[in-house]
Amino acid sequence: MDSILVRLRFFSHRNVSGIFLSPSMCQKLQLMPRQPITLSLGKREVPAVVIQDKKQPDSNTVRLTNSLRRELYIPHGGLIHLKREGNVLRIGPAIGIVTTGVRQDATRPVGMRTSAFYKLLLAQRGKGVFYYIFSPSDIDWDRNTVDAWFLRPTADGRYQWQYMTTAVPDVVYDRIPSRNAERQEQVKDFKLRLYTKVNLPMFNCGFFNKWGVHKLLYPLEDVKEFIPETYSHASLENLRQMLKKYRMVYLKPKNGSLGYGIVKVVRQPGRGFKVSYHTAGGNVERSFNSYSSLYQHVFRNRRPSAYLVQQGVELHTYQNRPFDFRVHMHKNLQNDWVVSCMAAKVAGPGSVTTHVRTGGTVIPGSDLLKSIFGIEWPLIEQKINSAAIRIAKAIEETKGDPLGELGLDMGIDVYGHVWMFEANSKPGRSVFKHAALKQADELSRSLLIDFSCFLANF
Repeated sequence: MDSILVRLRFFSHRNVSGIFLSPSMCQKLQLMPRQPITLSLGKREVPAVVIQDKKQPDSNTVRLTNSLRRELYIPHGGLIHLKREGNVLRIGPAIGIVTTGVRQDATRPVGMRTSAFYKLLLAQRGKGVFYYIFSPSDIDWDRNTVDAWFLRPTADGRYQWQYMTTAVPDVVYDRIPSRNAERQEQVKDFKLRLYTKVNLPMFNCGFFNKWGVHKLLYPLEDVKEFIPETYSHASLENLRQMLKKYRMVYLKPKNGSLGYGIVKVVRQPGRGFKVSYHTAGGNVERSFNSYSSLYQHVFRNRRPSAYLVQQGVELHTYQNRPFDFRVHMHKNLQNDWVVSCMAAKVAGPGSVTTHVRTGGTVIPGSDLLKSIFGIEWPLIEQKINSAAIRIAKAIEETKGDPLGELGLDMGIDVYGHVWMFEANSKPGRSVFKHAALKQADELSRSLLIDFSCFLANF
């Protein structure tokens, strides 16, 4: 049976602990007056009785006694879904975003990241969900409750943070912010609990490792064409072999992000090698005559075992600067992968990467493709989108864990071939700061809720 969107209200009643439904709602849910039923919110359940509300024969308003609201720890009324599963009437879905750094501060409950979570939770408008933020230490597993921050509308049309105790959710979205945070004992204990708890799915769990993703995808015939050749250890011999095969290679930290630590090496026939990278002081370029001298320079303060060697790709250029794409992928309510955003990132002058922090510029992908490819731009966009969906499917199938979003760094070379350089399970949202990508930002946040509803079986 599909879920039904209703308006939930609460009232006091001395003589009964029940849920009041209109006759039409009883018919939709196939419930009889005075029928005993189990009400659930997230992981809490209480016995109740169905009361037919004849005063509102065709209403989608559902009234619940305050005693039941307290027992279920329902945080607020308003639009929400009802779904009958056997003798259980589910209220929800309850979607929890787990993170660290949550604190008792009604103005900045997640510190510097509060504004980002504010935007995420704004997507709940009109969706009919309970949506909240919590940290692993906020859960009481004995009572199946969690202390959480909600974003609630005020009388003047604004929103404010409210701290409430509610039920452990139907589904968890993992936004643990870093690998260091992943190693905290409370985070490890929380995830172990979830893995052993029945029917409490969590999606986008953990972080990807560049080499781990490469090992998953490179053997797969369906996506191998999009994956650059890569070696897991930046030994001198591996670097030498790759530079003999390719004019350009990249040395990348296995667990890096935001372009930190990336080194570009270009073989210049008869003139040695050119090495480029970014430091706090800006972009650096150095030339070397031998493999050993460039290797000693690059790894004087870096561990070769922490780096991989990757085939360089001659990217297409825009205004004489290379560009690639951040392709933001999401699962929708039907559990299908869709592209929510394709943003072009154009490299800054002299930069090794296209990241904004090193002078890169963000442009809506369609705008850039139109300017370069003219009337053929929709075909190029479809080519990138098709590759992205194939890659997303392959990552999810090989990893075996639920994924609701991915950030893929992709590019087109000078021959028109599509490449995928990196996959992120916790993609940043900085590209959405571009004014022209506001609609894509809203779609992305909305799809996170849609996929959560799918996982929660709502």
